[in-house]
Amino acid sequence: MRAIISALCLTIATPPALRSQTPALPGVVRAGLEAYKVSGAYSAVKTWLANSAIVEQSGSTAQAFQKAEQAYGRMVGYETLEVIPLGTHASRSYVIILYEKGPIYVWFECYKTKDDWIMTSFLFNAKADVILPPKMLGH
Repeated sequence: MRAIISALCLTIATPPALRSQTPALPGVVRAGLEAYKVSGAYSAVKTWLANSAIVEQSGSTAQAFQKAEQAYGRMVGYETLEVIPLGTHASRSYVIILYEKGPIYVWFECYKTKDDWIMTSFLFNAKADVILPPKMLGH
């Protein structure tokens, strides 16, 4: 009887433990989010797009984040929802950027070079269903 109860407890406890093994947020994503908290949108975008092929988008992207700040207030934190490996050299990270008055949903795609991760693209929107896959929305 004890063995059955122990096995049942392990079965119930296993799924959350497995979920906590989501791959880590790529360093470039984390560094940009931390820069955003401390120094604002321009610093975040500069960090995200360092060494990136999409660096020319930095000005308009920073302005778009500043418009989000005008609507939602200052950035106060972030939550990592999921990091999905796309093979061995690429990943997509789903993040919620938390502002004083609401969230912005973001996905970041990164590429692992020999030395480090670089940003290849990202997209953000105030509407979760534009950014998050249906399975994350309970569909």
